[in-house]
Amino acid sequence: MRKLLLISCSLLALTPASAQTVDANGAKELSATLSKYFGTTAFKKKILSVKPEGDSYKITFSTTKLLEILPKQELFKGDFGEYSFLTKPLADGSWDVSSKNSVNGSVEINAPTGKESTKWSIDNMEFRGVFDPKIAAFSSGTATYDGFKMSSSASTQEMEATVGRVKSEMSAAAGASGGVDFTQVQTGENFKETISFKSAPASEETVTEGEAKPATPSAPEELMKVSINAASVGADAKGSGIRNVEILDLWAFLVAHSGDFTKTLEKKTKLSGTEQAELKTKLLAALPLWRNLTGSYRLSDINVETPIGPFIAKNISQELNFDGISKDGTYIYALRTNGLQYPTLPIPDWTTPFLPTDVELSFGTAGIDLDTITRGAIKEMDLNKEKPLSDEFTENTAAAFMLNPPKIVISKSLVRTVDAELTVEGEVTFATLKPQSRTTWEMAGFDKLVDRLNKASEEEPEIKNYIVFVKLAKDFGNELPDGRIQWIVDQKSDGSIQVNGNAVKGPDAAGKPLFDSSIFGVAPDDDTTATDDGAAASDDDALDSEDAPVGGEQQKVAPDAAQ
Repeated sequence: MRKLLLISCSLLALTPASAQTVDANGAKELSATLSKYFGTTAFKKKILSVKPEGDSYKITFSTTKLLEILPKQELFKGDFGEYSFLTKPLADGSWDVSSKNSVNGSVEINAPTGKESTKWSIDNMEFRGVFDPKIAAFSSGTATYDGFKMSSSASTQEMEATVGRVKSEMSAAAGASGGVDFTQVQTGENFKETISFKSAPASEETVTEGEAKPATPSAPEELMKVSINAASVGADAKGSGIRNVEILDLWAFLVAHSGDFTKTLEKKTKLSGTEQAELKTKLLAALPLWRNLTGSYRLSDINVETPIGPFIAKNISQELNFDGISKDGTYIYALRTNGLQYPTLPIPDWTTPFLPTDVELSFGTAGIDLDTITRGAIKEMDLNKEKPLSDEFTENTAAAFMLNPPKIVISKSLVRTVDAELTVEGEVTFATLKPQSRTTWEMAGFDKLVDRLNKASEEEPEIKNYIVFVKLAKDFGNELPDGRIQWIVDQKSDGSIQVNGNAVKGPDAAGKPLFDSSIFGVAPDDDTTATDDGAAASDDDALDSEDAPVGGEQQKVAPDAAQ
């Protein structure tokens, strides 16, 4: 995927006029065009090169040349491979792109705990696609490679991973509401990963005083090995309204003025007022970056071998759903694990049916106004000031955010066992910085769960103490037509809680806020309480007065209150 980004950036500025003739002059003209996005140094130092090859141009990216121009350092060294592709103009103004490479790379890092190294290789990597400069994206493309290998080594851990044949397909088109819409699907076969955990290497500090230091330090001992196998691995991505052209136009401006952003002794940049105005125009044009972006990563038919036995899952996936910069943005993350099976665990037999077979968690935030903040920051920004954004703007923005904070959203999440399923969904808001929530809980198989507990209590009598509370929970619930038990839980900002409209907890005691307001710059109240006559009583005095007998006798608690 990094290679596709390189190809996209390399081709975005090309037009039919600049590519009608494939010759040395065309390669020179193409290099000049690409330097707008990569800088002239990239071509002078041969990090990027363009040359005619048959009816195409060959564009090559050398990571070796890139590393050569970096400041000398001892932290890491690496070889990230060389990438090249062929591209030729088509009659409709688009470009045919193809490449075939086998890539090898490595990196070594001198970490405080010792040397760490990573190596990788990609066999027979091929790509073929059509790039459309009008949308700065591939209108179609297919990528394949025969296999991927990676290994890493550190002082206390070693890892090896392989993937079999991988295929990726993508498509993009101009969006109906502007920007670019795209989809990408990638699948791989036979994912394998082995992680070995080792004891820390012997150090001089571990040698007892007077004891001879061993000529050859003992090798680290392997403490544990975990192997992960999956029949398939996949990743999907989908986006709408991506501002490809505008983002790359902004990038070209930043490259052209890369030397102008360095602050002078007067703490000013070299950008003129006109150039700053142009920068702001391009930043605004790139908003909202995208309208919506989703992605997922998944493993299927997973077997995890551990020292206590194999853990098995049918599917494991992660999902993202992110809006762009908008006035009412939503950002959701989900983790799903289905078809879980366990080895023999050191737990009582009666607990085994309560282990989850499926777990799905989905949560995030909603109602985030990033548009107002971003547009306000762009308008306010002055790069020729010591603080590009004024203190007043920063304080006002923070205050506005605290007055209308985003809400936490729990999309439908669940835990499922062999007998039961518990789901929850809802939201939490923070008006006046005090949480207020409404969540809906539903459970199927409640009676089966109780039956399991009753049977388990024959072996573990103390379980009977908990069954009482489980049955009480059912009494608070409402039975739905499909047999599920439902609890709608409302927590008010005053701390009170209701379940299906029935109060189960009263408001919090007055004067005991949930949050410490001082963290938001609000001074805490004094530890004194004003009396009716204007005198101030300390907290200790207040407590003493509460505990004092009323009318000469200790005040009794009403029996109903205890119930």
